[in-house]
Amino acid sequence: MARLRRRACIALFLFTLFIFGTMMGLRTLKPSDGFSDLAPGLELAPIAEQGERRSVSHEAISQPQAATSSDAKAPTPPVYYDLHIFYYTWYGNTHFEGKYLHWDHVMVPHWDPKISASYPKGRHSPPEDIGSSFYPELGPYSSRDPEVLEEHMNQLRAAAIGKDALTYVSSLSRQCTLTLS
Repeated sequence: MARLRRRACIALFLFTLFIFGTMMGLRTLKPSDGFSDLAPGLELAPIAEQGERRSVSHEAISQPQAATSSDAKAPTPPVYYDLHIFYYTWYGNTHFEGKYLHWDHVMVPHWDPKISASYPKGRHSPPEDIGSSFYPELGPYSSRDPEVLEEHMNQLRAAAIGKDALTYVSSLSRQCTLTLS
């Protein structure tokens, strides 16, 4: 009986220590740590403006106004320097490099030989099969294409990304990383 009581007391002590440790760890965190209160998307959340509702007339809904000008750009969101992405510049296609670079890598076999035997072996064959879980909207692009780079930078700006860790392969075939603000 004493042994059971001792084990129960030790288990209760460890559980209590874990709970108090977790509470103290969470208590040290502040909203200013990491993301601020103005993190992307929070400006759309109806927190403070819940009581302020505006009614819209039926005419305004049924007759939308025409666009003012075609060259007017939508306002860009503020940049959040807490958001980082890695941008890889080693992709190539037949138009710029003469062959597909990094889109046609070797197919990774399954770890189980029985399952691996039922899948194809060799290399991926772009442009249909690019060796990626998601097919890019711009297709198998080249990182040297200025239009692709411009589109990617516009997408980063629209997503309010503040830091870009630019990763590239140098002439010495080493992977290098730069951080751009």
